[in-house]
Amino acid sequence: MNLDLYHAQIGEGNLIELIRRSAPYVGEVQVADVPGRCEPGTGEVAWPAVARALAEAGYDGVVALEAFASRPGTAGSDAALAAFRDAFSL
Repeated sequence: MNLDLYHAQIGEGNLIELIRRSAPYVGEVQVADVPGRCEPGTGEVAWPAVARALAEAGYDGVVALEAFASRPGTAGSDAALAAFRDAFSL
């Protein structure tokens, strides 16, 4: 199963509990902050807590950034990737 955390947050929130319930069935996780669908740190989701929940649930698969950079150009893309790495580096 693909766990799209952007849409899950929009739909009902409570991402930590969702991860705990669904981790055994997840093959890929997609990440984008809410609102705006930009990189971690631009919205309401506490991504380091989400990363910890994934690790505690035993998830060791792909976590993909499926977001827009909040700033334009290469510098914005580089910053978005750095924010993603920071949020998901335990």
